[in-house]
Parts: sequence; C-alpha cells; structure tokens
Amino acid sequence: MRRHAVVSALVVCALPALCQTGNQTVPIYRVTVIQRTVEAINYEYRSEPTRIDFRGTVLMPKAKGEALVESKRGRTEIEARLDNMAEPQTFGGEYLTYVLWAVSPEGRPHNLGEIMPNGSNKAKLRITTDMQAFGLIVTAEPYSAVRLPSDVVVAENVVRPDTVGKIEQIQARYDLMPRGQYTWPIPARSGVLISGEPKVSMDQYEAISELYQAQNALGIARAANAEQYAPNTFANAQRLVDEARRLRETNASTRLVVQEAREAAQTAEDARMIADRRRQEESLTKAQADASAAQQARTQADAAALPELKRRPRPIGRKLPTSLSVCSRIRPPGKEPNCACGCWSK
Repeated sequence: MRRHAVVSALVVCALPALCQTGNQTVPIYRVTVIQRTVEAINYEYRSEPTRIDFRGTVLMPKAKGEALVESKRGRTEIEARLDNMAEPQTFGGEYLTYVLWAVSPEGRPHNLGEIMPNGSNKAKLRITTDMQAFGLIVTAEPYSAVRLPSDVVVAENVVRPDTVGKIEQIQARYDLMPRGQYTWPIPARSGVLISGEPKVSMDQYEAISELYQAQNALGIARAANAEQYAPNTFANAQRLVDEARRLRETNASTRLVVQEAREAAQTAEDARMIADRRRQEESLTKAQADASAAQQARTQADAAALPELKRRPRPIGRKLPTSLSVCSRIRPPGKEPNCACGCWSK
C-alpha cells in the first residue's frame, strides 16, 4: 500500500476579520470574485456513454485525464480519472484537497465531490448529478464542502473528436473565489511540511486530511463572524471538529474520523453562508434605517421652518414676484422702481 507523509496541522487565526503579521494586516475573507470560461456539453438524454478528456491548466500543465459520462433517466453518471495530480499544498498551505465541479451554461457551479490523489498522483471519482448540460473543472480547495470554486483551476474538460452529445459552443462564465480568499498567516512551526515525518497508510492519510479540512472550514467560518451571526450552527461545527479530533487521538476507526470531519466541514460552511447572508441583511437594514432617519430629519426641519416663514412681514401693496419673467425689465437711471423687486416697468 502506498504511504504518505503526515502533514503538520494548520493553525488558523482566531481574529474575526484580520490577522496581524508583523506590521502587515492580512485580510482573511473577501467576497470579490473573478470570472473564467469553460466549454459546456449537453449530454443528450439517454444517449450512449461518451468520453471527454481533462487537460491541465497553466497551474498544473502535466495533469491529464478523462471522464466517462452517461445520461440516464433522471440523472447523469460521471466516472472521472486524472493523472499527474500534484499535492494541493503546492498552491498554498491552505489548500488541502481537490474538488470536481460541474458548471452549467449559465455559470452555476455544482460541487460534485472531492477527488483526492493517491500516492501515485492519480485520482478518480464516480458521481451522479441531475444536470444534463455542463462543463467539468477541477480546483484546489481548503476543504471539500465549499460552495463556490476557487480560482486555482488545475484541470478542465476538453471535447474529444469521438465525444457523443450536443456540443454547445457556449463559453460558460462562472465566478471564482480569488486566491487568498481562504488564506491566513500560519505559524512557522505548524504550517510547513516537515521532513522525516512518520509514514501513514492511505486510510490514515485521508482521515488526517479530512480533519485538517474541517479545521480550515471552522477557521474560515470564524473569520466570517459566524460565532456572532450563526452561533448555533457554528457551535455545532465546533462540537463536530472536537469529536473528530477526539476520535483521531484515541485511534478510533478512520471511517468514523472521516465521517465526523466531513460533517464538521459541511456544518462550518453552512455557518459561514448563514453569517454572510445575515451580515448582508443587517447592512441593508441599517442603510434603510439611515435613509429613513435622514428623510424624517428633513421633514422635521421643513416643518420647523414653516412658521418662521409665515411670520415674516410682506411689503404692503406689493406682490412678491412669482417668476423671473416679471422682473425682466431693467430700471432706467433716475426712475423710481414700481415693482416689488425693484425693477422698472410701465
């Protein structure tokens, strides 16, 4: 059995929005996104199985693979295989796994699942989706339960000459989280790969990786103020992470560790999304309240000024001008004004 070196645990920053590194302030969470395109394929309903290729991007040019896609009644089955997949931490210490995505022609990404390379840098995944027209991409992620792909796109689908289906020449545009979205400073003693670490089996490696992903997800949720905006969900995620850690420390079954860690990561991602939504709602409510208060202040000011205007004396026998057109004549020199505003007219 292939064996893997144990990677050191990632320690996340506990501050809600920022971490301090020396004299620099590093943002932990941003909501800006970028766009990218991928070719979408419409796999015709109940057509024969067909194959597409995967081609590595500039981030991982040696990556390659293929997928067998078959559209059946109410579902589409995908069996993906990739080769020459480097460790995800190549792109940063926060990236711990790869995720396979289906992107609709409208740009809606759907997380199909984690695709983890083994000791030979090969990865495979068999998955079912309810989508029929989509493009496939692979991204490096901090944990497998993410809802939006990062911009670390390492492989994309490529149409083969023998691909069966309606090839939609639609460049599906989809949003990506920019690199650094899930980044925070990692202490030197805990965020690096240490040579000479003990070797573990593939099952143990998967359990450790899933536990680290859960810790990543919890740290990112904390950075999004989930403790404040989604306290119950965040507390549940914290409890699941603690339980997964306890199982790992007591040498429990790796299956149980993976099960608890994955649920913890998913719950932490839920907490992050709830916090994002509630924070946006709070901002919108505050903006509406500020606008209402400003309008009320203007109304009160106008009401307070009205009695003063009514008390002001008006010249007897003279009418105030109603428009500039009344006063369009210029008073000749030596003539007395005969208009309320001081001009002269016959």
